[in-house]
Amino acid sequence: MYSPKVNSTVKPSSDPNHSPIRTPTYHKTDAKYILPNDVIEYDRLEDQAIGLAEMMHNNIIHARLVSPQQIVDVGCGTGIVTRYLGDTYSTAKVYGIDISPVPDRQRPSNVEYILGDVRNLINNDEHLAFGSTDFVFSRLLVLGMTDWPGYVRDMASLLRPGGQLEAQDFVVEGYLYGDCCSVDWEWLNALKFAAKQNDLDLQCGRNIKGYMEMAGLVDIKVREYRLPLGTWLAEENPETRRIGEHAAREYGMLYYNAVPKMLQDMGYAEEKIEDLRSMTFKDLAGREGAELKFYVTVGRKP
Repeated sequence: MYSPKVNSTVKPSSDPNHSPIRTPTYHKTDAKYILPNDVIEYDRLEDQAIGLAEMMHNNIIHARLVSPQQIVDVGCGTGIVTRYLGDTYSTAKVYGIDISPVPDRQRPSNVEYILGDVRNLINNDEHLAFGSTDFVFSRLLVLGMTDWPGYVRDMASLLRPGGQLEAQDFVVEGYLYGDCCSVDWEWLNALKFAAKQNDLDLQCGRNIKGYMEMAGLVDIKVREYRLPLGTWLAEENPETRRIGEHAAREYGMLYYNAVPKMLQDMGYAEEKIEDLRSMTFKDLAGREGAELKFYVTVGRKP
């Protein structure tokens, strides 16, 4: 059962004029990840994880693992998936890696957290030698991972023969009744420009399959999920209710906070940045037919 308690004491509003008073804290690292690492963000991440699990019919991972000895969860955040992997594969050693310390919560005895950037740790940390791992998992690295081809290649080198790599991520664009509706979202076009300058891939959810092919992985399978903004899809697909509520409530604020971080040093005037970030609430509001695309991609090392 994938339903850990979320210790949230306040829910961020979707209106910046009525949001909780907070000064977000951020990861102290050279990595590009632009979202906060404070308690409110950790609560949001856990609520999101539960919603995603329900959306995917509680298939937290899609890879089929048989007696894995070592598992790595990249960008583990609060450790919610790391703990699930430790519980599910109790004979495996499970390492959660993140650029900030993982919150101190009860975890299975076979789970250990490693602080740092996985690209720097691989084959330098004693637990992350080339060819040492049966399964590498990541979720929602879209706003932090640079050089996706290099990242996937590095993770493939971490795998044993037969090991599997699974990546779950978004394409940062909006859809309305099945058609892309975000071409004219000014704030998103600004983010795309900034992402290109910083070697981020806002289309990584869709592109990961190609990166896995470039890295020599085989038997690649892709699953696309519809992630609604709001509860309009819940009557037809009840498993989408919680994540739809979360997305409509949180994603406007998420990108409201992301815009100034992404656009710093991009030459935008402060007034323009404030104008752009205010647009996120309208474009990401919950409404009939509005949705995002979430991709799960799994590949195997031959």
